[in-house]
Amino acid sequence: MEPSTELDTTSVREALVMSASEAAQFLGISTRTLERYVQESRVPYVPFPRRGASRTVVRFVRSQLVQWLEQRTVRPARGAHRNPVKKPMGRGVYLRDGVAYIRYQDQEGRIVRESSGQRSLRLAQELLAKRKTDIAEGRFFPARKFDRVSFAELLEDWWEKHGQHTRSRFHYHLPKIRARFGDRKAREIQPDDVQTFLEDLEHEDLAASSINKYRTILCSTYSFAIRRGNYDRNPASTVPQRKEPPGRDRFLTPDDFRRLIEQCCENPELHAFVWVAVTTGARKSEILQRKWDEVHLEGAAPHLYIPRSKNGRSKRLPLAREAIEALRNLPSYRSDEYVFPADRANVRFQGKQQYIWDIRKPFQEACERAGIRNLRIHDLRHTATTIMFLRGIPEAIIRKLTGHRSRELERYEHLSPLLKQQTVELIAKELSGTATDTPENEPGRKRSEVIEKSGGDDGARTRDLRRDRPAF
Repeated sequence: MEPSTELDTTSVREALVMSASEAAQFLGISTRTLERYVQESRVPYVPFPRRGASRTVVRFVRSQLVQWLEQRTVRPARGAHRNPVKKPMGRGVYLRDGVAYIRYQDQEGRIVRESSGQRSLRLAQELLAKRKTDIAEGRFFPARKFDRVSFAELLEDWWEKHGQHTRSRFHYHLPKIRARFGDRKAREIQPDDVQTFLEDLEHEDLAASSINKYRTILCSTYSFAIRRGNYDRNPASTVPQRKEPPGRDRFLTPDDFRRLIEQCCENPELHAFVWVAVTTGARKSEILQRKWDEVHLEGAAPHLYIPRSKNGRSKRLPLAREAIEALRNLPSYRSDEYVFPADRANVRFQGKQQYIWDIRKPFQEACERAGIRNLRIHDLRHTATTIMFLRGIPEAIIRKLTGHRSRELERYEHLSPLLKQQTVELIAKELSGTATDTPENEPGRKRSEVIEKSGGDDGARTRDLRRDRPAF
């Protein structure tokens, strides 16, 4: 291609003239490549002789470059003919204002037009090939697909397939979440939005545990959608949970319990519930949901059978004589399917819950009449666990009865007589100089019997001779 001489000096000045660096940026190539194109006469340019200079300055006209891009030629391979051959742009590649665009169909058959951001047709064709490959492999623009997903869709899908089947009472928290995020796209909800929502709940004087439940719902909703390929990221995962206070260790003293149970005699259902809760350590829901075919009052081992507890395991809780008598005095005994049936004559009863789901109001009224303050229903479970610790019941048996995990029992360890004997008294004896290396003889037992029992529980483990014989 020869230098362009069609434009005179005046017309060139009136046209859009670019320097070599500006033309290279316009064409999307380097300045060195543009110089090579000029030497090979592959690009239109206008020479400008300068006075007193031995070298001619090269300038480029925008309109000529645009026309050259539309009719760009391919440099022939070595040994081939030198006649210029027009490079076909290919289907799906076109130019607009000197910029290469691509056109293709996405996974749902819609036409997508995308700018390559370059002037090079080769780069545009490579980008088009990449997009078609991503579409064929199902990896095309997941973010663009998820931009249309609403949060309400993710929340309803989570609730129907997961949330309503958990033992957590999440349905009490859903109205506030729907009111805050129900009309927004899932992509619009950012970590700052979740953080602001939790801060607003703090201003409503909600406890940290309640606020964490709202965060759990948001985080679980997004995680559930991600695991099933319905979404790609979780904005709630980066928001930290609120620090919850340590668990309550409130429990009833024997005198408080006697006053409380006396006030419960007027209500047979409350009377039976308190006796079962305080003697078995069962949770409120584990007691109220029971049917009579799960309560065995006869036989040598009366017990309450719980098919599925909070941790997903079944358990059988032995029943005390007082609890058995209170259960037999219930109006539902041998007359209803449930031990604590719901009031079906109540206009609010809709047949969804066949048993009493809460007994808090009559329990609080009984506590007020008995003069007991700051007592909750769940504290009856603490009372049962506390009494067992005070009586020296092994921790393994307590876990079996109450369903506690080992870490949850740490709050009661300070009440264990065995722990006290192995810590406080041991330190006192060491400081007072009365500590010995051998166990103290119990009344009616010989020293040899104590030594023989100092090994394992079955006596099979070799005893420590350094402990039995300090002079060894």
